[in-house]
Amino acid sequence: MIHLKRLQMPAVVLVVVSWLTYAVAGSAISRLAAKRFNVFLARVSGGKVADPALFIQGRIRELLILMTVALVLGLIGTVLNRWLKRHDRWQRAHGLIMGLAGFALLNVFVAFAGTTVLFWSAFFNKIQVDNLAQYQIKRALMPEAQGRRRAILIGNSQTNRSIDEVLMNEMIGKRLWTTELTLPGTHSFDLLTETRNMPLGHGDIIICYLSEVFFFGNGKGGVVSEFFGFEEIPDLIKLGGWDLFTPSSIRSSLAGQILPLYRDRSSIAHKVLGWPLINLKQLEFDRSLEHDMERQAARRAPQLKAGVTYGFDQAVLTRMVDELSARGCDTLLIAGHVHPALQRHMDPALRQSMCGFLEQLQTCGNGRVTVVDGARFFQPVSSDFVDLVHFNDDAQKRFTRKLIEYLTVTYVPPRGSL
Repeated sequence: MIHLKRLQMPAVVLVVVSWLTYAVAGSAISRLAAKRFNVFLARVSGGKVADPALFIQGRIRELLILMTVALVLGLIGTVLNRWLKRHDRWQRAHGLIMGLAGFALLNVFVAFAGTTVLFWSAFFNKIQVDNLAQYQIKRALMPEAQGRRRAILIGNSQTNRSIDEVLMNEMIGKRLWTTELTLPGTHSFDLLTETRNMPLGHGDIIICYLSEVFFFGNGKGGVVSEFFGFEEIPDLIKLGGWDLFTPSSIRSSLAGQILPLYRDRSSIAHKVLGWPLINLKQLEFDRSLEHDMERQAARRAPQLKAGVTYGFDQAVLTRMVDELSARGCDTLLIAGHVHPALQRHMDPALRQSMCGFLEQLQTCGNGRVTVVDGARFFQPVSSDFVDLVHFNDDAQKRFTRKLIEYLTVTYVPPRGSL
């Protein structure tokens, strides 16, 4: 058996030589590889890779970072182990201390790894989608879209099913690069915490599709635990949302900020236990729904109402657009639609209230906030939906094409201007 001590120096040499090679020839190697694998990358990524050369160079850099972090943490663990062995008073607790140290070092490694595409790619599944992993991959790739404006799609699954990012990049990607950073179940405070964690830049266009189910449906934040940190506590209190979240959800959120392994438990569980088991409750709920949209709408419409969270949602979204504008971003809010059956059974005052609030948001953000009625692109009918809130593929593409026409006139620079 090879002693670990003998591997330390070769490992250090390997990491140093790798970094030197990357510094001298990393860019050239990436360009050569991009020429060879350009078509392959476009196919496997669904057109989401903005620049193949930067993509390859970024993954090489991530690999070197992970190698370096693993080496440093391994050396720390080795030094600690030797120190404990040299001191008799620690012998009884040696195993416990090394176990705790190993857990802490593993969390440090996951903290670094969680910022990389390589780490999250291990959880990617094109069919049984891990939404968080897909989100993290796209967020990490954002800085590689250079030399053009960027459109970032945010919100819940309605934004995802209403706007086709692949079609947008196919049609205007060379002038306006689009990436979709949505998560199912997203609510107002989720949007605030998510956008704070996005690598946004001056000139980015934030696009969000909002309908009545966002403001008046059940729930306060389906994914806030992934992004909520200690710095958000004052905002949650000031904006009047502290009592709207259960103490256990807040504790869980903060624990995830301290322990990355705990924060990423959902993706780890997806990988280890499998998608069907983790999403069992969602599958059971989907099977319980009536197939008749009219009956389903009649049952669900009374659940949509302006509850205690509505004022909180308004305050949070106002804060969000102000912060985005301060970062030099433009915000496009689309007043979206639901299935006509749900619209018929719903209190019409809800839509009036929602549209009224969205119009007020246009006075925020120093003129960088725009609100558009989704009907400007097309008025959906029953056949455009797969359920009460989500477009089918054909409707999504029709809506996206109309959105592209709007963006081309309003935001996209003419060809050759960049």
